Amino acid sequence: MLPVFFLFLAELRRDVHAWWSYRIQAFSSLALWLVAFPLMIATFDGVANGYSAERQLASLIGFLVWELCSSVLAATTESVTTEAQQGTLESVILAPISPVVTFSLRLTAVMIRQALETLLLGLGLAFLLGLYMMPNGLSLFVALLTLLGVCGVGLVLGGLALVYKSVDSVVAVVSLLAVLFTGALVPLNSLGVVFTLLKLLLPMTWGIDLLRQTLISGAVWSQLWANGALPGLGLQSAVFLALGIVVFRWGLHRAQEQGSLGSY
Repeated sequence: MLPVFFLFLAELRRDVHAWWSYRIQAFSSLALWLVAFPLMIATFDGVANGYSAERQLASLIGFLVWELCSSVLAATTESVTTEAQQGTLESVILAPISPVVTFSLRLTAVMIRQALETLLLGLGLAFLLGLYMMPNGLSLFVALLTLLGVCGVGLVLGGLALVYKSVDSVVAVVSLLAVLFTGALVPLNSLGVVFTLLKLLLPMTWGIDLLRQTLISGAVWSQLWANGALPGLGLQSAVFLALGIVVFRWGLHRAQEQGSLGSY
């Protein structure tokens, strides 16, 4: 357990150093959203002839979840691709610690760093829009379950990257579809059966909906447990995470059979 903890600290320092090396790009992205998102809300307000504070808050919650999850979604694929391009992927695979553990720790490091970055962005946008929300234990738990499901999908994409090398276009398509079909910007609850299917099939949709219920409607643990939403989200995240581990291991085994770990 101790070596794994030290490996996690090393991966966290590695991720922070990499982020700092590209800090201008990171700060530029933050500045872009601090301008673009309020303009988008102003557009919604003009088109809908009035976009209430509650709707603005719903859009902000969905956007922040998408911003956080999209980075986590691409993390494993980017890590595999970078290691392959640098010719160090075989060294990672041959290390005494399981590759699944190594890449999971990298994913966790990215998740923590990106969560802090998203928190900063959220505070800035809430201030600019004059919105207020107070995260609580339930909302943080829902966010964590949502992230675990997204991590599972990220591991699936990482497993595909081990075999097929470049899957950046697939990651981009998944991120784009997440904006459109998870209700990240505009709630999709009115779609009925279609919304139910989206909740079951996409890892972010259910989490965004529950976060809106907790932060806007004031839903509590007992309500979400009684209506099956919280157990359902937990089960969904567990399924996605298990699927991610299976596909990642399959991709690793397949790449080793092909002898393609050292080539890109």
